[in-house]
Amino acid sequence: MKQKKEKAIKSDNGQEAGELSIVDRQSALDLFKDLADNKAEQVYLAKLKRDKEIIQLIGGGKTSLYEEQRKKAKLIESFPQAYGSKFSQFFEELASLAKWTDEQKKSFHKPQIAPKIINNYIYSRFPHEVISHMLEKNPYVKWCLRQHKHYLFLAEDGILMLEKFIDDTVTVMKECTTVYEFEKEYSRRFGKGFQPVLFEKYLGLIS
Repeated sequence: MKQKKEKAIKSDNGQEAGELSIVDRQSALDLFKDLADNKAEQVYLAKLKRDKEIIQLIGGGKTSLYEEQRKKAKLIESFPQAYGSKFSQFFEELASLAKWTDEQKKSFHKPQIAPKIINNYIYSRFPHEVISHMLEKNPYVKWCLRQHKHYLFLAEDGILMLEKFIDDTVTVMKECTTVYEFEKEYSRRFGKGFQPVLFEKYLGLIS
């Protein structure tokens, strides 16, 4: 009976083939990892370069995706913040303009015209991405009820913008005598879409 062949075959330099195979496989894995890392870095750098490319705005200014994302990041927060009430004066002026009853003024659920104006004339002035962020972070928990106020998901820069938009709204309200007049004037000043209607009273916009 022939003597069994040795399991480990020696290479020319005396290293066993099995050990050499393991080393080769590890080298190949390291090479693939390096290639993958290099590829990922190239993709990242290409994206960064693309984001920083200058975009010519219609009004003559310039910006970039990177700059717009940086601005957006300064406007929003991922978790609700501990801000105080922001709409007290707004509700006071709207109550006078819309001729709310004392019961409507005290009610937690204000008449439908209130959220309509807040959404259409205040929050709508934020960049679309900011609005999407607030809606995502603050969904309805039940019918027409959210757990938080939208503005609690704004950062300090976002709150400054909100206060400016509210001030604009209150200023125009003080100059008007009806909700309909306010909507028309506000839309004219701030470029909001508004279609005058013939039957304002029928739509409940004036008393």
